[in-house]
Amino acid sequence: MIKGENKITQFQLFFIIIQTQIGIGVISLPYDVFKISQSDAWISVFVAGCLMQIAIYLIWLLYRRFQALTIFEMMSEIVGKHVAFLLEIGYIFYFFATAILIILQFGQKVNIWILPRTPIWIVSVLLIVISVLCVKENLRVMARFFVVVSILLIVLFTFTLVVLKDLNYLYTLPVGQSGLPNMVKGATNATFAYQGFELLLVVFPYCLGKGVGKLKVAFLANGFVTFFYTYLTMVVLTYFGPSAMKFIPEPILYIMKFKYFKIIDRVDLLFFSIWIVSVATSFMMYLYLTSNGLTHLFRKKNHSLLVFYAAALMIICALTLPTDEKVIKSLSELIDLARYVFIFVLPCILLIVSMVRGKKKLSGDVQS
Repeated sequence: MIKGENKITQFQLFFIIIQTQIGIGVISLPYDVFKISQSDAWISVFVAGCLMQIAIYLIWLLYRRFQALTIFEMMSEIVGKHVAFLLEIGYIFYFFATAILIILQFGQKVNIWILPRTPIWIVSVLLIVISVLCVKENLRVMARFFVVVSILLIVLFTFTLVVLKDLNYLYTLPVGQSGLPNMVKGATNATFAYQGFELLLVVFPYCLGKGVGKLKVAFLANGFVTFFYTYLTMVVLTYFGPSAMKFIPEPILYIMKFKYFKIIDRVDLLFFSIWIVSVATSFMMYLYLTSNGLTHLFRKKNHSLLVFYAAALMIICALTLPTDEKVIKSLSELIDLARYVFIFVLPCILLIVSMVRGKKKLSGDVQS
């Protein structure tokens, strides 16, 4: 039974999804997709967002049959305790590994752009320690923080408006020149930037309101992220053009680097500082998902203590894992593969099995 102080509103759910999805991918998404889809990268980014809507609907269909249970609880109802135990470990490891990837990528970007002489592990440990202070509280406290910092997204959007007069939309023509296979491949590659909506597997039961209302909120949140990413991709493509995009791995930062206001000289550093907050919220949610899974695995009543244990393991990983580009790329590819398994394949299998076996648990008031 979920306690009342852990409940969040649908309004808060909207911002939790946004703050989790918009994070590490903001800086590198346009370049990563451009390498495959070329000037049609904006189409691939948009298509990827649409595919995520399908995944969200799939998660909601599963949740609708077990409205008061998280993914960790409903698996025991569907496939039994022994199989569920293995799946729980898999989901916990996936959430944990995603958090580690965020830490490594964050440390790498900070090391390149702001603190080149500071060891990456110091930056990573600082992020972990700060995040623990928020995650050790209940979900409602986290939700309030996510809502407050969401205003910074308006600032990020405002910064990009100053370059609209310099855009050349002819760079995107002819539309579809990269070919359908490349656009589809680019969309597949863009899904990494949308990671975060899988929090619904755990957070849905914590949200007040009817199931259909929650689905609409999830659709709206992912739709907002899709618009935001597509807009940023279009901006950098039409600002630099295909010939320059080949050599700019962090295009949005380079745009900010060469723009200035009368009272702000280094806009890129201000943009980067706000981006750090978005990365922190993404990491916080994955730390919370990891601790939530551990709480159920070890049959504890409160996740606070397990947050410290999970954070300690993450600090050990930050201190011991290599931080070179090859290691981060390999880990990213591994998590990309795992993402399809834990977000698409397993929820689909669990849904089918629950329907075949007639498993359903609509009762269980979550208003306690």
